[in-house]
Amino acid sequence: MSLRDEVEAEVREWYGAYVDTFVGLAQGVRTGTESLLDFYGAPLVVVVDGDHTVLPTRAATLDWATGMIDSLRHAGYAGSDISRLTVHAVAAGAAFLEGEFSRHDREGTEFGVGTGAYLAVRTAEGWRFASFISNTQL
Repeated sequence: MSLRDEVEAEVREWYGAYVDTFVGLAQGVRTGTESLLDFYGAPLVVVVDGDHTVLPTRAATLDWATGMIDSLRHAGYAGSDISRLTVHAVAAGAAFLEGEFSRHDREGTEFGVGTGAYLAVRTAEGWRFASFISNTQL
């Protein structure tokens, strides 16, 4: 297996753990949004539906993530379907992820379709998102 293949496989596995954590929190079957700090770096560059912000600290990142989780819980979030995910290793310690997703509520009604892109970097603590881009308006 090439280094590129190894990095991409490692990032896919890590991303799967992120999705499991995120979905469990948004469904309300898990508690402790601070567990998302195992996936988000600080600073974190966030672009959502065209709005751009830089979250400079772990505390700011946690506040943002908690708000996102709370919004999904309020909407009756039940899960996400990832229709496409590509992972491209760009260096031994960096990978670009891009995909399409849809969200549905407990009744099975789709309430969000969008695209997401991430820059993941390998840190001393493990892989972390350095940048998060999501668009539900395309």
